[in-house]
Amino acid sequence: MKTNMNRKGISNVVATIILIAVAIALAVAVAVWVFGLAGSASKTATLQVQAVGLNNTAGPLTSSNPAYLSLLVSNPSSAAIGINGFTLGGLSCVFSSPISVPAGTQGELIVIALTGVTPSSSSGIANFTGVSISNSYIGSTSLQSLQITATCSGKQAAQVGVQYSGYVTTVSGQTYPFTVTATS
Repeated sequence: MKTNMNRKGISNVVATIILIAVAIALAVAVAVWVFGLAGSASKTATLQVQAVGLNNTAGPLTSSNPAYLSLLVSNPSSAAIGINGFTLGGLSCVFSSPISVPAGTQGELIVIALTGVTPSSSSGIANFTGVSISNSYIGSTSLQSLQITATCSGKQAAQVGVQYSGYVTTVSGQTYPFTVTATS
């Protein structure tokens, strides 16, 4: 068997350069993939909800004298978020059009006027069954001027000094919980 020793291959320098180029190309591809996933996750809209209060739960509930659920919302993301509705215990309400919370909003006050059955003087427990849009607003804008209505189902009893849980639902279906204590 005869071997051909006159055969030439690529030099060590060229082989090293090719290996380095392939390694760099793979590193760039992995970086694009990883940062592409992380970038899309950081662009997800997030909402921060803090319950400020559930006021006037001991007084007579009428359309002109409702109880007020006050929520402080912030939207640190780069996209506006639409609030589609809320739930407070057993009361669930959906808005006819979303309440828009603009991108970069910090501490926007949303006040929702709750109506229902007036508490009897003996029980002191209010039963919320709906929302009075004419007395509800975001910031200084009335929801009525935005032509937003609310459809509610269920009811929630509220007694002064008791803490209640709820959540805000966005148009994307995400829920943001809050806890509030009923006051007179």
